[in-house]
Amino acid sequence: MSVLDQLRRSIESIEGFGFTVTGGVGTLVLDRPEKRNALSRRMWKALPGILAAIDAAEEIDVLILTGAGGHFSAGSDIHDLNVPLADFWETNSAAEAALASVSIPTIAAIEGNCVGGGTELAAACDVRVAAPGTIYGVTAAKLGLVYPPGPTKRLAAIIGDAWAKYFLLTAEIIDFDQAVNLGFIHTVSDHPLETAREIAATIASRSPLSQTGAKRILSGEVPDVSDGSWLAEAYATEIVEGQEAFFAKRRPDFSFTRQDWQD
Repeated sequence: MSVLDQLRRSIESIEGFGFTVTGGVGTLVLDRPEKRNALSRRMWKALPGILAAIDAAEEIDVLILTGAGGHFSAGSDIHDLNVPLADFWETNSAAEAALASVSIPTIAAIEGNCVGGGTELAAACDVRVAAPGTIYGVTAAKLGLVYPPGPTKRLAAIIGDAWAKYFLLTAEIIDFDQAVNLGFIHTVSDHPLETAREIAATIASRSPLSQTGAKRILSGEVPDVSDGSWLAEAYATEIVEGQEAFFAKRRPDFSFTRQDWQD
């Protein structure tokens, strides 16, 4: 059995998830269509381990997160919310932070409902592709729930503090057009998963050195680029390949992989 087959079986052994890999693009599916893909506590707790395993797989260059049955996710299963607030914060924060911090680029392919924790999971992805008619909102104030700091600040970083406050204070649902106007959606598509795969193929053709560096810098890291540092030496190799490919009008063959990044 191949490494990817083992990974797929491991992920799909956890109820509520599906997983495939095609051409270096992994697709993680939230698969509870009868619940509009609301995540159970078990699913939230499993996400950090699932994402770490996907991130560690050298064969996977990009991850797409999507939902089954015409919806992205309705967030947390409301039946699983009667837990201590500290437990809710720890579990949800860990899952969403794991998604936000994987080294590979991530794309949310969104249809239907993208509400509550669904909105937060989409916000944790690097790129969001959505179909017209999708809806968004963080409905915690309808339930007396307090969202954890990490996901709350991540949403505000995308749509701004003023609109994050509107989401959180009103708990109202906003429509697709408003989500586009707020800059939450990068690409509009009637077939978001198909479009996400096209974007993933483009991303996979680019430099992992550039991508990993960008993600780490945006997360607050300041890499060492002094003479003699590993990053300076990696750059010296990659930029030559990039230049030669540009002038030869061919696709570059970058030698650096994200696993090479040194802390």
